[in-house]
Amino acid sequence: MKKLATAFVGVVFALVSLAPAAKAQELTERVMDDGIRVAFFNFKPYAYVDESNELVGTDIELLTALIEQMGGNIASTQAIDWGALIPGVKSGRFDVIATGMFVTPKRCEEVRFSQPYFGIKNSFTILKGNPHNVTDYESVRDQGLKLGIVSGAAQAGHAELAGVPAENIVQLPDNPSGVAALRAGRIHAWAISSLGTRELVNNVPEQDLEATPVFANIGGQSVVSHGAFAFRPEDAAFVDKLDGLLADFVGSPAHIAIMEKYGLSADELPIARTEDLCAG
Repeated sequence: MKKLATAFVGVVFALVSLAPAAKAQELTERVMDDGIRVAFFNFKPYAYVDESNELVGTDIELLTALIEQMGGNIASTQAIDWGALIPGVKSGRFDVIATGMFVTPKRCEEVRFSQPYFGIKNSFTILKGNPHNVTDYESVRDQGLKLGIVSGAAQAGHAELAGVPAENIVQLPDNPSGVAALRAGRIHAWAISSLGTRELVNNVPEQDLEATPVFANIGGQSVVSHGAFAFRPEDAAFVDKLDGLLADFVGSPAHIAIMEKYGLSADELPIARTEDLCAG
């Protein structure tokens, strides 16, 4: 009887030990079966709906290529407000955020990022002629100007790093809101990535906006924003498998072709790893 009890305890211990592994495999199995559920924020060039009502962009094409390499498929795509992306993936509403999300230490506390697949520098969208002489975060700080950012975006941390007062940071939901605030004089610069700025300036029909020169240093520190896919922490086994594919794909001719299709270049390949970015 003692031997039987000991054997039973051993079986229970083994099952408990295997439970996390089984849970970690769940997403891999779903990708191969029903497919992965993708969330995105409608924002060029990472993920957006084009004139033909097709979902396109760097992140979407890259994720599709990787999932197909695995032998899986994409089950669904959902447009989600930026501030709801991380809560949504954490709650299991969808499986992955594929929308150019920057890796930051704070976000790393909530989600599991893949390895990055781009590294973007910074610039601001300003009114043509640059009436307020904006060049970077420090120029906004020193002149007491108002800076607009997308709510919850990495630029909030950049502004804080440069010493821009919190009362001078205006958080808005999207690019149209930022452009409207800029034109109305509610803000003096709209802070997104250099790539996003380039896309925005080149595509407004009024042609009344311009971009500041690109900069990579904020508050005396080198800052390049790295984008990655974001998952639930418990899906680490799947992310490890995806990272193995990314290691071979990032920087390849196929990857650079995707980047160039949407206005990026080989100069915007990643220069850091996720573990270092998460550590700050």
